[in-house]
Amino acid sequence: MAKMETLKHLSVGELDLENGGDVARIERNLFATAEGDTFEALRFCKNRHGRHNRVHLVIREVAFLELFERSVQQGVFNEEGLERLLGFLHRWREARGPSPPSESRDPFLEVIGIGEDGHLTENLDEELYGEGRL
Repeated sequence: MAKMETLKHLSVGELDLENGGDVARIERNLFATAEGDTFEALRFCKNRHGRHNRVHLVIREVAFLELFERSVQQGVFNEEGLERLLGFLHRWREARGPSPPSESRDPFLEVIGIGEDGHLTENLDEELYGEGRL
């Protein structure tokens, strides 16, 4: 990726790391490249006393979701971490209210392989104990 400039900070999540003023941040920013193109992406960074330091990861949201999905599939996150993520995603969904039918799927549950379509246990006995299974 060409050298880029942050045009606008759109949103940010921060966590004080409690070790000498370090803050972990995930930002959604609008960036411009040296060629004049613009794009929106996430930036993961660490700040010390308000200044960025260390390596930054700038990644488009769709690529981050692919990275997260592969990380889940490869066991990067433990069960407790996934349960916490699932919990705050459900709280977020409840807080924003009912979704239109077109938005009724839960991408997080799809990533970790749990269905919400009411058919999770359909044919379970046949799958587990059906002919040739025992």
